[in-house]
Amino acid sequence: MSRRPPAPTIVFDLDGTLVDTVDDIAAALDCALAPYGCRPTRTEEAAAMMGEGLSGFFWRALVAKRLSLPAEKAAVVYRQFIAAYRQTPVRHSQVYPGMRTMIEDLRDVEVHTAVCTNKVEGIATEILEQLDLRALFDAVVGHRDDRPKKPDPLTLLEAISLAGGSRERALMVGDTGNDSSAAIAAGIPAILVSYGYSHVQVRALSTDVHVDSVEELREAIMRFVAAGDSRFRSA
Repeated sequence: MSRRPPAPTIVFDLDGTLVDTVDDIAAALDCALAPYGCRPTRTEEAAAMMGEGLSGFFWRALVAKRLSLPAEKAAVVYRQFIAAYRQTPVRHSQVYPGMRTMIEDLRDVEVHTAVCTNKVEGIATEILEQLDLRALFDAVVGHRDDRPKKPDPLTLLEAISLAGGSRERALMVGDTGNDSSAAIAAGIPAILVSYGYSHVQVRALSTDVHVDSVEELREAIMRFVAAGDSRFRSA
């Protein structure tokens, strides 16, 4: 008797892939830096500093704003930034149009779904809760002190495992080189979306499939679900 193949697992990055979060992050940064007379952070500026989690964003922002702080003071300001973001993580953030329906449709055909993000895990979970997305994912894996960040593949592999999936039938969806690099290191295919926060042209990054919209993303994911891998045979 032939064994039934394992159900596919689709792992999504959060910021710039599932949810447009950049304005809330910029607002929290501006709150923390208010005593230093820094000008407000524009959306385009903030988007260019995304991709390395909140800590990476903060240190890039200090450099971009030419704000020189002693290490101890910078650590205090970083904690204030995180506290401000924890307080209001979903004032402006929105799910990308069409994303919710796509994930619901994946769940309807028994596909495992997970989130793998470099954002602090508790904040990532809170965002998904407030946007009524958390129940659509079998696992949410974010940054913790005992866990490496993408592009380390261990975080991605943990998300697949916690979602009940297997690496042999898994796919990563993201918007930066960290996402595609984690997938390459984990030995799974990846899709990169161009509408996110990559600070370089997404099509210049090595990956299996590039898409420019949620509609194209849906088509590519459904091809993967139907074909397994094979770098997504044509429908």
